Amino acid sequence: MGTLRQFNFSRSSTLRTLEKINENKWGQQPEGFSNTILWNAGHIFAVTEILLSKADSSYTIRQPEWTAFFAPGTSPTDWSVPPPSSKDILEALWDQKTRIREDFFGKTSQSAAESFSIGSHLMDTTSSLIQFATWHEGTHLGIIQALDKIIMIN
Repeated sequence: MGTLRQFNFSRSSTLRTLEKINENKWGQQPEGFSNTILWNAGHIFAVTEILLSKADSSYTIRQPEWTAFFAPGTSPTDWSVPPPSSKDILEALWDQKTRIREDFFGKTSQSAAESFSIGSHLMDTTSSLIQFATWHEGTHLGIIQALDKIIMIN
């Protein structure tokens, strides 16, 4: 169950970081950054939902409408309607942390319902998809931490 423990560790780090960031920073997009703290947090949630549904076809994606805001290639500059709030995203991330533990306990060695490739890297097990979600989250956590440091509020 190392895969689930690692995911839990990563998600706990993300949640601790996000909960300490002043809400006024969440929507700011400094020059040189393609997105905001809000987008990165929502992106972590949305991509993890997609990956978990590929790992197990019985996994039900929550908040599928958020994909329009947070899928790869989206940007806050393109939003024509208000996105979910920081509070909504935090609640969804907490819920997702609990659901992954409940839904995937004892299943990490199974074949994925749908394989996923990036270039020549094939992910075809539940464990490999959860591990990728964990790595993906860590990269976006680093961006969130950089945004938190660079954004100054009055």
